[in-house]
Amino acid sequence: MSSSSAPLSVSDRTSPFAAAFPGLRRPGPDGRPFVHADAPGGAQVTDSVITAMADYLRRSNANPSRGFTTSVETAELIASVRDRCAGLVGADPGGVVFGPSSTMLIWHFARAFAETLDAGDNIVCTQLDHEANVSPWLAVARSRGAEVRFVPLDPDTFELDYAALPGLVDRRTRLVAFTRSSNLIGSIVRVEPLVEAARSVSALTFSDGVAAAAHRPLDQLAHGIDVSVCSAYKFFGPHLALLTAGPDLLDRFAPDRIRPAAKSGPRRWEMGTLALESLAGLGAAVDYLTATGYPAIAAQERELTVRTLDGLRRLRHVRLHGLDSAEGREPIFAVTVERRSTHEVASLLADRGVFVAAGDSYATECAKALGLPPSEGAVRFGLVHYHGDDDVDRILEALDDLRPGG
Repeated sequence: MSSSSAPLSVSDRTSPFAAAFPGLRRPGPDGRPFVHADAPGGAQVTDSVITAMADYLRRSNANPSRGFTTSVETAELIASVRDRCAGLVGADPGGVVFGPSSTMLIWHFARAFAETLDAGDNIVCTQLDHEANVSPWLAVARSRGAEVRFVPLDPDTFELDYAALPGLVDRRTRLVAFTRSSNLIGSIVRVEPLVEAARSVSALTFSDGVAAAAHRPLDQLAHGIDVSVCSAYKFFGPHLALLTAGPDLLDRFAPDRIRPAAKSGPRRWEMGTLALESLAGLGAAVDYLTATGYPAIAAQERELTVRTLDGLRRLRHVRLHGLDSAEGREPIFAVTVERRSTHEVASLLADRGVFVAAGDSYATECAKALGLPPSEGAVRFGLVHYHGDDDVDRILEALDDLRPGG
């Protein structure tokens, strides 16, 4: 089975961006390259990222707090990457905090934020969020006698019920946490009603941009978002994350820190020596995204999304849990296959060199709202701009072969 309407040449069927990613060239046992369709779980990196990390270790590996040449180079690298990251996500460069993962950065901020909570206060989350932007708020609320409320997900429209906000956000709301897009079903979240609701009661907004940053600009300041996180390994960089906020806002809280640590600024929030080689790789990833441009990325991904949805409609034994339209979504797809467990499907696809995820992908509330069994969740596959038509068709062909009796 093929979802294409006419034969295409190899060059037409391969993304024009794929050549920058060496991991895409690794062949499977059948001689064909693997289809890395678990991009929402971690994207491939560019040659430039690998080179930047290796070059830093070869040339400038040093603690940044000294006065000698390699130390000065390292300090300059850190400052430069802060600036470049701020430009990418539309944030203040004076409030860019680095950490090993978005999950850890959210916990770190949540622990500091907890000191401002009183019994009877509340935090509002959403049912589209990854657990990294839910569990920390549940924990700090529980410790302070506060409450966590959820903006519900409509299981029919696959969108948040924004009309519920007036009944959830009140004068005791201290923070509204939300994702920019679902890491499980791909739905894009409308920022404006959430920010407006938070502002109406002087609550902070905390945004998880992890699933969105590979696909579109986050534009934090333009949206009026107070705090945001994203992870470099989801946007073609190394395993590193950043939290961005206004410097004045960061200085309002007292994070865990050692006594000699910086008294203000991002370093006040960064524990210990940074992963410096990863910072070099992060800078290269940001440079790649900036040079490629989100408009070009969006154009490629729209074609992939349309092709995928067209193909899924033909597979009667496959159910899509998400928007059946290229509008309002990222190219992240959650499906279930008739008479097959999700883990069985993922294993069978892996045997064909097609790599996907199975389970709830840590989108616990989303899976619950959609009625997906907790132990099963869905088969999730996700595409980015380095994928091509051939990748889409191989995923669809593999799913087609799992039809009952096939």
